Amino acid sequence: MKNAVIAQSGGPTSVINSTVKGAIDVLLASKQIGQVLGAKMGILGVLREQLLNISAQDSHQIELLSQTPSAGTLGSCRYKIKNEEDLERIVEVFDKHNVGYFFYCGGNDSMDTAFKVSRIAREHGLDLVCIGMPKTIDNDVGGPLQENGTFSICDHNPGYGSVARNLAINILEANEENKASYTSDPVLVITVMGRKIGFIPAAARLADVKRNMPLLLFLPEALSKEDSQYNLEFIRERVNEKLEESGRCIVVVGEGVNVGDLSVLKDSFGHAQFSASGSTAGNLLINYLNGLDRKDEQGRAQSRLKVPGIARAENPGTRQRRELAYVSEVDREEAYQVGVHSARMALEEQDGYMATIIREPGTIYRVKYDKVPLEVVANAEREFPEEWIAENKSDVSDGFVKWALPLIGGPLPEFARFKDIFLPSKCGKYTPAGF
Repeated sequence: MKNAVIAQSGGPTSVINSTVKGAIDVLLASKQIGQVLGAKMGILGVLREQLLNISAQDSHQIELLSQTPSAGTLGSCRYKIKNEEDLERIVEVFDKHNVGYFFYCGGNDSMDTAFKVSRIAREHGLDLVCIGMPKTIDNDVGGPLQENGTFSICDHNPGYGSVARNLAINILEANEENKASYTSDPVLVITVMGRKIGFIPAAARLADVKRNMPLLLFLPEALSKEDSQYNLEFIRERVNEKLEESGRCIVVVGEGVNVGDLSVLKDSFGHAQFSASGSTAGNLLINYLNGLDRKDEQGRAQSRLKVPGIARAENPGTRQRRELAYVSEVDREEAYQVGVHSARMALEEQDGYMATIIREPGTIYRVKYDKVPLEVVANAEREFPEEWIAENKSDVSDGFVKWALPLIGGPLPEFARFKDIFLPSKCGKYTPAGF
């Protein structure tokens, strides 16, 4: 019997191990598989011949996978296949270890790697079934928005629902803090992940579907790609409008919004790694709002805010994609089923496919699991739909909310709301001395 290898690539998610467990459960129960192996640190584990024996692990540890966040158990990598020599080494390792099934869990670049491995295995006459398992918080693996309100190829990617829930809860909590401290720091700028696609910052709207908060969302696709100064001035105008209306403002900005030079580092695929950059979009933005670029003769910043106080920045960083406390149960279950479906496809010898999630049209949320050729999704990136960007370029439409709400699983926390029932005034008006 042939052995199976499972590997992970790219940035992790809080539910990536659920996909791995789904595949493991089906493979271990099958009588078609010899050993189930895990490549340590993604495709690098294959190149280095570091194959972990999953079949030999304690069953309790395998059960714990679904409640283990991130990808530390098997490891991940951002290694781009360099040449035919790399591919031939992969074929050699698989051949020597009697590997007949290869599962690669990741984004569009990972699907490209899986496609290349599938191709060269056929060229060398190696009997190998290659299956891609989608994973990305960016939600950029799949096709465009269709007229029925769903996305073609893959409606949404495992990992996105949990990061969306994470952000929505963070916005609820941030709103409470902003209400408490706006007399001194009326503006809170939160930078979120997502490279240059807006699905993650858009998810902030899920915290306030009735649009009661003084909340602004800035997606990379909504603003200028080239003119950072225009973007800064545009954001300042929107912020000051909110300050005039509410006295405070919460700003969610995607890490890929162009607000100036971030000194960005890139991985081997050429993708920006914003969490390792010299600065963040949020930090550049608060520096601009606080007027650090135009200090007076005494060295005091000249704020661009229309109210007293300062803008503060919050940069959650990579915790957005790993926190178990905010996992969407819908996301966890779907991630598991993607793994199950992937393993079943492999056992049916369906080589060269990625498992997909297809949403069924209608008012009731239902999905089915299907497949798409790896070459269709290899290196292909979905874009955030233009029709979901609000006309004011600082919000998203109800169409996005309708699509995204089912993904975050269950209701969000509900916080106390006191009515402004004050005692009648008995003293005259007074302006605090500090004002």
